[in-house]
Amino acid sequence: MSYRPDESNALIYAEGAWLQGAIVTGVLYGVVIVLTVMCWRSLWPRAQSHATGYKTNRFLFGYVAFLFVVGTIYVAFNAQITQLGFIDNRLYPDGPSAFEEATSSPPLNTAFVVSDWCADLLMIWRCTVVYRDTGIYFIIVGLGSLLFLGTLVTGTLWLVIVSTPVQSASGWMSFSLLFPYLCFSLTINIFISLLTVIRLLYHRHRISKVLGLGHGAIYASFAAIVIESAAIYSICSLLYLIPYTLNSPISYAFMQLLGEAQVVAPLLIIYRIAVGKAWTNRSTTLMEENSIQLRRPLDLPKPPPPPAPVNVEISFHQEIARDESIRASKLPYPSLESTEDYANAPVTFGRAI
Repeated sequence: MSYRPDESNALIYAEGAWLQGAIVTGVLYGVVIVLTVMCWRSLWPRAQSHATGYKTNRFLFGYVAFLFVVGTIYVAFNAQITQLGFIDNRLYPDGPSAFEEATSSPPLNTAFVVSDWCADLLMIWRCTVVYRDTGIYFIIVGLGSLLFLGTLVTGTLWLVIVSTPVQSASGWMSFSLLFPYLCFSLTINIFISLLTVIRLLYHRHRISKVLGLGHGAIYASFAAIVIESAAIYSICSLLYLIPYTLNSPISYAFMQLLGEAQVVAPLLIIYRIAVGKAWTNRSTTLMEENSIQLRRPLDLPKPPPPPAPVNVEISFHQEIARDESIRASKLPYPSLESTEDYANAPVTFGRAI
């Protein structure tokens, strides 16, 4: 006897993709909790002190708290949608998969878009940091501002259209509207990521030339490039967009993961900043201070010639003077000839009477 529902394999596969995506999203939320605690633990002492950069640390502390709240809202309402589709409305026509696709949750969509804005904003800020003190710094700032403004506009339009009662009831949700929005966001992420990676590799080349091969790796190692460029977010976006263009149900799973990946990527960057491994303004200063060592030897002033060596010859002559007026007195001690016998003689100790 089989308990398999009388549904097609494609429909069961789509429902499994929705459910497994919700489960893995919960796992990613656990990663968000761990990273949040680690960031708070590293930022709290710096935020309490009045050392250099304490205002930035306080801002990052609040930024981490805001990301945690957004990630919590997203995973909570994603779990609610999953429960509504697989339990409360299990008899929905065409099953839970059709219900998930037709149902729109305004808090879930808002948390998704806000987390995307936070990730994009942090990536653009990091890109401006690594290009500080360069000739194209203001170009990077202006370009980043325009790109973020485009993300802000497209995300707001998507939220407004999806949240209207007509769209929520008809189920046109989203996927046709979410796809161009995510394509635009992914284009921004890839462009900003490439700019960041190019600068990190250039910095690694220069700092390694100054201090040695091992010193530039902290800023441009594989882990640094992956984290600083928010490659995790870009990879998850591609994992959703590529199956979606192929009309594969597996895109439903990756779409849910994308909401938490947008929170994990900024938290990883902030943690590197908190522990002092990320690129800061001091990194550029260090490179500029040591850039004089990169000049060719012909450009350096020649040292003065060494002074001629001075040879000093010292001679010692031994002279023995005799004075017959000085006579050796009789002493109770043995003479030099009997010194050896005196040394070998037994010695007695006693108390004087």
